[in-house]
Amino acid sequence: MTRANLTVDTAVPYLVDQGLISVAAIVDGDLEVVDAGRRNQNLKVVRRRGPSYLIKQPGEGEHGTRATLQTEAAFYRHCHVDPGVDDMRRLLPRLHACDPERGALTIELIQGRPLWARYPVVPTAEFLAASAGPLGEAIGTIHRVFREPAARAADWMSALYAGPPWFFGMHRPTPGIFAALSPANLQVIKVLQQTKAIASALDELRANWSADTLLHNDLKGDNVLVSIDGTVRIVDWEMVQLGDAAWDVGAMFRDFLGYWLLSVPLSADLTPETMLERCTWPLTLLHPAARTFWQAYRASARLDADASGPFLLRSLRFAAARLAQGAYELSLTQQLTPNLAMAMLQLAANILADPREASLHLFGIPAPWRTPSYAASGR
Repeated sequence: MTRANLTVDTAVPYLVDQGLISVAAIVDGDLEVVDAGRRNQNLKVVRRRGPSYLIKQPGEGEHGTRATLQTEAAFYRHCHVDPGVDDMRRLLPRLHACDPERGALTIELIQGRPLWARYPVVPTAEFLAASAGPLGEAIGTIHRVFREPAARAADWMSALYAGPPWFFGMHRPTPGIFAALSPANLQVIKVLQQTKAIASALDELRANWSADTLLHNDLKGDNVLVSIDGTVRIVDWEMVQLGDAAWDVGAMFRDFLGYWLLSVPLSADLTPETMLERCTWPLTLLHPAARTFWQAYRASARLDADASGPFLLRSLRFAAARLAQGAYELSLTQQLTPNLAMAMLQLAANILADPREASLHLFGIPAPWRTPSYAASGR
């Protein structure tokens, strides 16, 4: 039997029944319930003198969210019980309760701010790099831990999706999909089909997809919470799946570029040079963070010298695919393709045309093939 979602008024009695807060806390006024919104009907229960909670619930009209929340619960439960994945626990919120009847989870409310929400407060390269290092270390730890077959042997993981992202086939749409597309979506698909660098890359990335570890599969600044002391925690594991580790790394590279693009005044009345001059967050300010993120990831994931170069290239190609996917999603319900979507498609094409140059000029990463040892070997 499915029960109604909790509300601001019913959340507190529910938590009392679950044994997670006491009547004394209510009497003392030591809590506040806040509607957290977002895709699901989430509620924050904030306390001053005790643990705070986030209640995640299926959103109305959001098909499949009940199942994804149960998958997220299984992931948290596994990481906090299985001794083989001890390194994961410090990176995740704690699961306090799972309610199958409501499809709801009650998890630890992390006291931190999303990655990009902190940056405008102190917009310096050093500040962002200080958070990028722990983020790279965290993602590298996740991929390294679950690279071992024994860590992926839990029964609940056997049902996880392990195939390539749905977007990899968007340049070859089936007839049935056209009825649901907006005019702007159709334009994006035309660009995908007509841009050889993008179309061929999507085919190649799909063909070479490898399910060799566990992926977060929805990495972005909003899902990275940074505390005052710089501790990084990764949240929102509803989309967890098995797949190619470079997809997650590419997602964060895409997020760096997306943050920069949002600060560029995109206008047909301005030259490209003027738009770049007037951007709020120049790429040069983000380069130290991108380098620090990559270096920390490489060390934590234990990529050796021979593997690092190809993995970085694949991650950058995945970042380009993520940009193209973002352009498509940004165009949903739109009549005209937004300027930002067109800029994302152009940037994706540029990266795919020369990922090695993109590594240096877009991310400030002097790639492994530029080091003296690689140059001497002729690679």
